Order: sequence, then C-alpha cells, then structure tokens
Amino acid sequence: MGNHIITAALPYSNGELHLGHLRSTYLPPDIYVRFLRQLGDQAIYLCATDEHGTPILLSSEKAKQKPAEYVKQWRTRHLADLNSIGIKFDLFSHTHDPAHIELTQKMYEKIKVHTFRSPVQQYWCPDEDKPLPDRYVIGQCPFCQAEEQYGDTCESCGKAIPPGKLIDPSCKTCGAKATVKKKEHIFFRLSAFADRLASWISDELDTTQDIKNFALEWAKDLRDWDITRDIDWGVPIPDYDGVFYVWFDAPIGYMTTLRSWCEKTGEKFEDWWNPNSEIVHFIGKDIVYHHVLFWPAMLMAAGFALPTKVPVRGYLMLENKKLSKSRGRYLSIADWIQSGQDPEYLRFYLSFTTPLGMKDTDFSADEYHSVVNEGLVNNYGNLLQRILKFSERFDSAIPKAKLGPIFNDVREKKNGFEQLMSKGKLMAALKVATGAANDVNAYFQGAEPWKYEKTAPDTIKTAASCLKLITQMLAPFIPVRAEKAADLLNIELSWKDSEPLKSGHKLKNPKILFDHVSDSDVEKIKSVYGDS
Repeated sequence: MGNHIITAALPYSNGELHLGHLRSTYLPPDIYVRFLRQLGDQAIYLCATDEHGTPILLSSEKAKQKPAEYVKQWRTRHLADLNSIGIKFDLFSHTHDPAHIELTQKMYEKIKVHTFRSPVQQYWCPDEDKPLPDRYVIGQCPFCQAEEQYGDTCESCGKAIPPGKLIDPSCKTCGAKATVKKKEHIFFRLSAFADRLASWISDELDTTQDIKNFALEWAKDLRDWDITRDIDWGVPIPDYDGVFYVWFDAPIGYMTTLRSWCEKTGEKFEDWWNPNSEIVHFIGKDIVYHHVLFWPAMLMAAGFALPTKVPVRGYLMLENKKLSKSRGRYLSIADWIQSGQDPEYLRFYLSFTTPLGMKDTDFSADEYHSVVNEGLVNNYGNLLQRILKFSERFDSAIPKAKLGPIFNDVREKKNGFEQLMSKGKLMAALKVATGAANDVNAYFQGAEPWKYEKTAPDTIKTAASCLKLITQMLAPFIPVRAEKAADLLNIELSWKDSEPLKSGHKLKNPKILFDHVSDSDVEKIKSVYGDS
C-alpha cells in the first residue's frame, strides 16, 4: 500500500461535539494514523467542518447571525474541543472555503453527463410565498408514519423521503400548512451505478459484514438523487438558481482538504488520491449510505479512486439511555475538559469499550472508573512503576542476564496487535496490549525478584524488555503518557524495534504517570449529566 489518507466525517457546524462523536468518528482515526506513523508509513489525518445546508441556515437565522459568522464560531469550537482530547490533524479545513466551492463546481462538471433535470414536487409556504427546502418543512413520514420528520430523510426509519411525499407538511418557520408546486431540479443518476456499487461493496470495500449487508440492501432499490436545494447558502450550481444539496458537497471536502494540504506541503494531489493509496473514511453508522453509496458513485462518475476502507462505529448511550440534551443526559467534549477529567483516560476508556461495526455501546461513569483503574493504572502504570523502582537495585540499568520465555510471548502478542490495528480493530488490539501487561505483572509477581536475588537480574531484564513492547502498543491510545514512559525507559516508540533491552541499558528514576480515577471524579462526571 502507498500513502494513507485518513479522514473523519466532517463535523456539522451547528452544535457542539459530544462523546458519541468522539468515540465513533474522531478518536479512532487519530489512533490509527498514529499507529501507521509508528510503522514508518506516510499517513495524514484530514478533516473539515461541514458548513452548508438548511439546518445551519435555520440556526443562523434564529441566532440573528449571518451564516458565515455562525459556522465560523463552531469551526473554531470543534477544533479546540478535538485538540483538547489529543486529536491532531494535519489539516482541519471547512466547506465554505472558496477552494472547496471551486472544486465542488468542477466535480459537478465532471459528472454532469450523469445528471438530468426534472420537475419535482416542491413544498411551498403560502403565507411567506417561498419554497421550503428539506429542513424548513416537517410532516409525517410516508413509509413508517413517524411524526415531525423533515422533508429529506426520516430519522425514524432512515428512508429517503421523495420530494413532495411528506404527509400533512407544514412550514417549520411559521407553522402554515405547506402546499406543493412543481419546480425543476437537477438529479444525479445514482441508479445507473447500482451494479458497480454492489460489486465494489461485496468484493473490494474493506468494512465489517454488517455494514456490507446494510449497504447492499440499499443498493437493491437505488433512486436517482436530487442534488439541488432552493436556498442561497451553500455551493452555487452553475446555470441554476440554487445550491448543491449539502450531502453532495460535503464529502468533496475530503478532496478539498487534501488539495489544500498538498499546496501547503508541496505534495502532489495525484500522488495521494490514487488507486495505490489507502483512502479511509471513519464515520458513525448514521451516514453509512452517504459514504458507501452516494459518495462512491460520485467518484465513479468523475473517474477518481474509491475509498478502500470505511470503518463504522455505532451510537453511544449514556448510562443505558439515549443522549438527550433537552433532558440533561448529555456529555460533551467541553463538559469533560471543564469538569477537570483526564483526556487520555477518556481515550483509553472509549477505545477499550467501542467495537468496530454498528453495535451501540454505553458510557457509564462507574465503568469508566473500573476500566481505567484496573485496565490501565493498576495494570500498565503499576508495572512501569515496579520495574523502574526495582531497577534501582541495579543502578537503574539492565543487568547482564537471561531473557525469560515470556518475552517471546509478548512479542507474538505485538505481532497480533499489529494485525488487528491494520484491520481497524482498535478495541481488540488494545485488549491484547493490556492483556500482555497483565501477563507480565503476573510473571513479575510470581518471580518475586525481591526474594530471589539469583534470578532477579533475569526477571528485571525480561520484564523491562516486555514493558518496552507494551509501551509501543499503547502509544497510539495514550500518546502523551507513552512518550513520558518511553523517556523513563530510555526507548524509542518505533514499531520496528522489537528487540529486548541490552545489558547496561540505562533506565531513569521512577515518576508517577498514572493517578487513579477517584470516587470524586466519578461524582464530577455524573454531576454534568445526572445519574437518574
């Protein structure tokens, strides 16, 4: 594989990011790209804010701000929040960037042969005498009869709602009963790509089987896609009075951000976005069909390389209940930092409890307490402290001694860890690393080097050499502490170095890097969202 383009779904500039966004979409690619760099691969992590669409227009009107001002404040906030958890991007851009607008229009020209114009049933507000785009109209879903659904997609059953098919539509702004008029829109011939998409999903796309099954079901009944909206906020469509649908322009943001990064670094776009590169889109399960059907079809039509991997993760519950900001059951990234909680402990906990695939998982403050204390602090942190402390008996140097067989066991676990990480199975890989730390703790305890002086040199050399490999494994998950641990162990975090520590290798005096999550920490977390 050549270069690695790692992306996260673009955060929507219409509200703050919560822990569900972090655990499904922004933390996993940060961990993955850190691992790729450990391997010595060329990898970049790109993202941008998604700044168009009717929800933003509605919110900016409510806030009495211009849309450009409104999205800018969220752009700044999103980047600050993600940086506070150690998420580091090579470039974080935005879709209202003139470069993005230009590239989106060029993409349209490339795929224009696959579009057509056709009249649609357009919702209309009779009181204000204006068209009502998707988010300006609400009504009943024609498929599952769910109430208060917008005009584009039912949030209950997930189906795309054809134009004009909402039951009892009304204007969201003034509440007037909406009428329906005909207006010409532009459609992308999505249905023409059904067979190619099904083949690509089945044979080439690297994702979990549940995602493949979900997408293949959608591919059986693909309808041509309305890519226009009758508002003035977004990317203007050449020769048309309107803008592109936000889900047409948003994924192009991956390419826009790459092009901007290439311009800044002197790289060539073609050297990165090509069939020899790994192109990975990390997303949540609510936008699977956009990334596995709509976006790949656009790339097929334009002649660009397709994504190679689309890792998907499910929703996050909060104490076994749905996140609900209105009910106070909500935990944002900013809440976490403002309550004084550790960002790396959060990285560890979310990684330890989040599987790959569409399965939803739960955040529990009590579970967080036990997972971090038992899986990290009492396990790896304790092992690091014990080895550094005991090495002082040997002048903080690795003695000339024999290497115990557990070292080869840990090295084999490191190989297994690498295979899991390469497949995007971060939770399983992390459990391999913590399992190895647990094994070495048991080995050290059983060897009792404080009691058996003759074998103590063998024990410290073996345990310290194992600790080196475990620290390398943990580095993508807890990068700040791993760097500090590497400094104490006087080692590099390069993945290629799997050799035992040599006799005479100097270690440093122990320092406490890991404090326990306290009961008061748990209470602080619960106080943010309540525990009812």
